[in-house]
Amino acid sequence: MEKGCKIADAMNTYNLALSIVKSKGYKIFVLPHADEENFDFWAIKGTRQFAGGDPLRLLGLISIWENTGDDWQKHMPEEDIYDQILSRAFPDSIKDFDQLTNEDFNELVSDYKLFFHEILNKKFPEDPTRQEMFDLIDSFYKE
Repeated sequence: MEKGCKIADAMNTYNLALSIVKSKGYKIFVLPHADEENFDFWAIKGTRQFAGGDPLRLLGLISIWENTGDDWQKHMPEEDIYDQILSRAFPDSIKDFDQLTNEDFNELVSDYKLFFHEILNKKFPEDPTRQEMFDLIDSFYKE
């Protein structure tokens, strides 16, 4: 049986992220902001420069470039995935779920079943209605 992994954005991942950036051949610098309380991490290699507010963001930006290249902005998805995820997490009303196709609603249920089981370790209702899903998600995020 596969062990699995759970990793989260936390200070205990910063050193590893910086080590990975260095292993890719980047030089790493810190540039303070004008307020002298905050700073950005910069990674430079050749003509490539990346800046992030913490080592995980820095590594994430390098990963974006590695997957898309110098013309990374041309690879923007047409759909607003960020907005879609937030809309699913914070529905305005039951109408948001009523507008979903059966296929999209079933995918939403399947996704939240996974989330409740794997992340929250909580029981998930069997075959919830659209109203039950709205109530569940609406109440969950208000807790």
